[in-house]
Amino acid sequence: MIERIHLCFRHERRVARFDHVAFKPRYNVVIGPNGSGKTTLLEAVARCRECRRDDEGSTRYRYFNSETMNPHRSHRHFRGIEGSVIRVRAMFSSHGETMRDVLRFMPLNPGDCFVLDEPESGHDLQWIIKIRKGLDQLVRKSCQVIVASHHPVFWDKANVIELRKNYLTQARRLQRRCCCPT
Repeated sequence: MIERIHLCFRHERRVARFDHVAFKPRYNVVIGPNGSGKTTLLEAVARCRECRRDDEGSTRYRYFNSETMNPHRSHRHFRGIEGSVIRVRAMFSSHGETMRDVLRFMPLNPGDCFVLDEPESGHDLQWIIKIRKGLDQLVRKSCQVIVASHHPVFWDKANVIELRKNYLTQARRLQRRCCCPT
């Protein structure tokens, strides 16, 4: 599991306010407005060899975004028997069903880190709740989860990492004003 990432110069310039970010062992959500560096941070965690990670050394990072869920590009991301099942099912499924299959068939071990960029993209509330439940199951299996999301369903009971100061407070205030006007 990753405890902290020290961003390389290239990523530090693109992630608002941070040269390093700390994570909790279980469920983490990165929030902020568009352009604040959520995707950049997740890519740094999962892929950048120049960023320095404070982790347990044997942590495997599994990164998923809308491109990895695309059945025409999934051959780069899913290998082995489990990958074959996911790729074939993805050709005949929606994005949400592919995410469900990833959560069901992807081999993850305790200590692995599941990194997910905007899982709410293209989903209705029912699918979003199913995805969140699947992420909660990964946490119960001792995997670490890091999600970048705009959706409040993913913020609940999470270690929230705000890339813009007071973003969570502002988002909740806006939600109350829009959903519960006086």
